Amino acid sequence: MRYDYVFWDWNGTVYDDAEASKDAVNLMLRRRGKPDIDLETYREYIDIPISKFYEKAFGSPLQDMDLLASEFNADYRACLPECPLRAGIKEVIERLYSLGIRQCVFSSSANEIINEFLDKHGMAQYFDAVLGASDYYVGSKLQRTKDYLENNGIDPKRAVFIGDMEHDYEVASACGSDCIHIGGGHRPDKVLENTGRPFVCDAYGLLELITK
Repeated sequence: MRYDYVFWDWNGTVYDDAEASKDAVNLMLRRRGKPDIDLETYREYIDIPISKFYEKAFGSPLQDMDLLASEFNADYRACLPECPLRAGIKEVIERLYSLGIRQCVFSSSANEIINEFLDKHGMAQYFDAVLGASDYYVGSKLQRTKDYLENNGIDPKRAVFIGDMEHDYEVASACGSDCIHIGGGHRPDKVLENTGRPFVCDAYGLLELITK
């Protein structure tokens, strides 16, 4: 096997929640008398740190981040129940597990949300760790992931990161690992294709890249 470990981004990679996130943002915009944005615009705006996204969506001056984070998460949770896993993603995760490849979630989302939905979809047993945030402020997942690699003696060259945003490559690169971008998530496919990283349109192209 080329890799011993796979680190999965959560939002937009495992969990198909871009539409729910866009809907939550639109609820916030309506309260402020601003027009809705469509999914394409949402994908163009989304960024890390999340304050950059709010600046694009709501304009300047930027409002109180505590208020925005709290409001978004309440609206996001209300929009989540109908969100599915990405098509084919559970089958890929199960296959990798059967091959003995270790898997983790690395995410800016709160552990509470990730663990809830892993349990809901019967997937918790496939992951060694969930490296999410302890709060709802969508902070960087870089340090948590680097610490996990170092504390567990994992060779970063034997790990690959899967994600739907440029930040996922930044995390992988900082850790010394490879990255595969997956389309159809929170960022436009064309942006990810232009990074020069390996790119797949959906989950079905991942197995060959991971196991070859």
